Amino acid sequence: MLLILFAIFNIFNKYIYCENVNNVNKKAPHIIFILADDLGWNDVGFHGSDEIATPNIDALAYNGVILKNHYSETLCSPSRAALLTGKYPIHTGMQHNVVLETQASGLPLDEKILPQYLKPLGYKTHAVGKWHLGFYKKEYTPPYRGFDSFYGLWNGYHDYYRHNVQAWFIPYDGYDMRRNMTTDWSAYGKYTTDIFTDEAVDIIESHNASEPLFLYLAHLAPHAGTYEDPLQAPEEEIDKFSYLENYDRQRYAAMVSKLDESVGKVVAALKENSMLENSIIVFVSDNGAPTVGLMKNQGSNWPLKGEKSTPWEGGVKTVALIWSKLLPKTRKVSSQLMHISDWLPTLYSAAGGDKNDLNDIDGNNLWDVLTGAKKEYVNYTILHNIDEKNGNGYAALREGPFKLVNGTSLLGYLDMWSGIPQDAVPEYDTIKILHSAANQALMNVTRPLTFADILTLRNLTKISCNIRKDVEHLEPCLPRKRPCLFNIEEDPCEYYNLYDSSERMKAVQYKLEDKINEFRKTVVKIDVNIGNNLSNPALYNNTWTNWGDIAEELYSIVGL
Repeated sequence: MLLILFAIFNIFNKYIYCENVNNVNKKAPHIIFILADDLGWNDVGFHGSDEIATPNIDALAYNGVILKNHYSETLCSPSRAALLTGKYPIHTGMQHNVVLETQASGLPLDEKILPQYLKPLGYKTHAVGKWHLGFYKKEYTPPYRGFDSFYGLWNGYHDYYRHNVQAWFIPYDGYDMRRNMTTDWSAYGKYTTDIFTDEAVDIIESHNASEPLFLYLAHLAPHAGTYEDPLQAPEEEIDKFSYLENYDRQRYAAMVSKLDESVGKVVAALKENSMLENSIIVFVSDNGAPTVGLMKNQGSNWPLKGEKSTPWEGGVKTVALIWSKLLPKTRKVSSQLMHISDWLPTLYSAAGGDKNDLNDIDGNNLWDVLTGAKKEYVNYTILHNIDEKNGNGYAALREGPFKLVNGTSLLGYLDMWSGIPQDAVPEYDTIKILHSAANQALMNVTRPLTFADILTLRNLTKISCNIRKDVEHLEPCLPRKRPCLFNIEEDPCEYYNLYDSSERMKAVQYKLEDKINEFRKTVVKIDVNIGNNLSNPALYNNTWTNWGDIAEELYSIVGL
């Protein structure tokens, strides 16, 4: 009996030992999160557009998982807050507008963000690009929020060469390019997208591949630049798009092309540093394009309705994909509803984090869905946002196929379909995708991409508006007068308002309205304090700086 017990004990010890060794040997994946800014749904090739060639982004999409039902927020700061906190903007006070240049607030300091979750798991964390979550005190900036390094701009936009930022509503203008807390004057005259690409590549090339890396590459492109010169790109890049009739559209296309080039260089750098096989690469846009709206960039969300800043599909349904060798069922189009707040729990889980660390968030862990370990969730709920400041706002919620919109933004000026494609454009170039830097790096990691893969997946991502003729009985959507209800699966372009159209639809709308009302009870107060004279860059060598700290120091010196 003793011998039997001893044998069982030895087997048990070996099992435990093997499990521990396996756990130790499991390397946490490198996470590369690339965030585009104001990229339109119809501005990438893998969505069916022929106007702008995006071979590197397309190659990453076709080799990975295309997320055809990914939703971000309507504006830059709310999307970034949701991404990094895993919370809806209504729960962080970030639901209204963006963080302005003179604003004495930002993402609340008691919010824990993604790099702070990843640091205890051994990650080296770096942020490159646009921050846009507050900077008036140093505690709001990336180096104080879990990032080992930061290189980029603190504000929401700047001139792509001079890197100056013009304030909204106030005639202030200042330089904005930072390496950690130090102004980087050496960047003056260099193109922003190239600078950020070079920085990201340098980080990858100098990284110890045995340690997990989290690189947050938040490009400014293709967001508009300054008021005087909103669309900026190298002339030789603009010349590639001379076939486009609109010169501004040519310039925008060049900005997207430089973004695409960046993606190729990042993927190639991961391969060169032996990191690609253990990497997760995500590419997402923070919202739709502002074709004719504020800071318009000539992007296209066609055939979706609406623009950046609106709750319509063109404002919130965004370009998104994920690639990783860790995903066993790659090369597919996922219909799973996903919100930008889902990335924190999803990536934290992929990194080996304990889900119990993430109790106070809104996002859901979809890693098992993306890997195929679980089926897609059907009755998934997404709160697009509740922004009813000053009585001129909206509430929008999606559950399963149905979406309820109550109210709209900017008095409804952007409630339309814009960005209609032109006919005279080159045929989709599959050869360019196969020869792209991204695909060349990926081809020895996953099975080679084929023409059939490209054409099959591309057809699966195209949106058909399903125009109907039997709709005379439906009320037009006038969201400032009464809510609108859509079945997005059947009507992705939001043409047919189903509100009060039948008893069945009434049951659906009541359910969605009840859910919005429950969310209203949890809304956090918005903290917006703008227009402080102490923020004027003229006081700080014409640079945007953490003026709140400087003001406090001056006050202490004079005894105030």
